Amino acid sequence: MAANSFETLKQVIEANSVANDFYNAAQEWGITSVDEHPSNEGECVCGQQHLLYMYTIQNHHTGQSLEYIGSKCVQHFQRGDLNLQVTIFRGLFELRKKILAGEHISLTSDYFSRGILAWLYDEGAFPATPYNGNDGGNDYRFLLDMFNKRNKNEISQARQNKIRGLLHYTVKPFIRYHPALG
Repeated sequence: MAANSFETLKQVIEANSVANDFYNAAQEWGITSVDEHPSNEGECVCGQQHLLYMYTIQNHHTGQSLEYIGSKCVQHFQRGDLNLQVTIFRGLFELRKKILAGEHISLTSDYFSRGILAWLYDEGAFPATPYNGNDGGNDYRFLLDMFNKRNKNEISQARQNKIRGLLHYTVKPFIRYHPALG
């Protein structure tokens, strides 16, 4: 990124934040959605062009949203949590593409991460039902426990059935229709 692009990014962030210096203002923002430009023609608020993945960020204090920002500009915020959000949103976006393409989805690191599972839980993907003791957190913890198992061959058939059911009837529809994912 050219120095003038970074200066443009700083100006845009400072102008839309409560704090008036970039590094304090950068603490006010979080990623709320991701989109993909099909021909790499997206543009960042800094002026950088040819973005494939374009993120919308929102200020936690003002509610102001900015679109779009590229992942390289997110790194200028110098926040590990924001970089993790980029990774999670990109993973979710790729997972959504596979779901829309009709690919078989399994509870492996090819499709999921602990961060993606936590995002799903935080976003309300696991509703309370009689099958989870009226606590969606039970489904999240179950999937997290199964994801963390080193030897997937040790997972019983009943648990494999539950995993498939949760992925097919809960996770896939939630991701397919979530407005933050393209």
